[in-house]
Amino acid sequence: MDNKKMRLGLYRKIEIARDQLPDMDEESFRQRLETSFGVRSRTELSIHQLSQLVHDFAVKDGVVYTSPAKAHNRTVKPHSRPDWVEITDSMSFAREKREILAIWRKLGYSMSSLDTRVKRAFGVPVFVWMQNGEQISTLLSDLQRRERAFERKQRAERRDS
Repeated sequence: MDNKKMRLGLYRKIEIARDQLPDMDEESFRQRLETSFGVRSRTELSIHQLSQLVHDFAVKDGVVYTSPAKAHNRTVKPHSRPDWVEITDSMSFAREKREILAIWRKLGYSMSSLDTRVKRAFGVPVFVWMQNGEQISTLLSDLQRRERAFERKQRAERRDS
């Protein structure tokens, strides 16, 4: 997630907190910013400071950021899960792509980071859109090398403990 989106999300949470706190008018909000962070505007805060402010609202003031109605009765769809990637048999290089996904998960990486890796390395915005066999082979061989190193490290850790 880029800084702008993260910042906007934190701004929204701050507004939710201010709505839930009846005593938090504009002046008291600015006073809190000044005493906590030494600034008068939220735009002067770093993302870390914005996160700290959101956390303080939740912990110290009891602000709740999720509505109970939305938290319950949500049906899970495969596409709503960030760790879900569907590779159908009709896709080109389906076997290799599935192997890449299995290794990627085994190494503990997030699925969104796979798209980032593919975009940076090969210029393809989404992993499942990869069509070039040479690029897929390059990615797979790199991940297999990482997997072997990962397994060696795990064996060494088990031996030492």
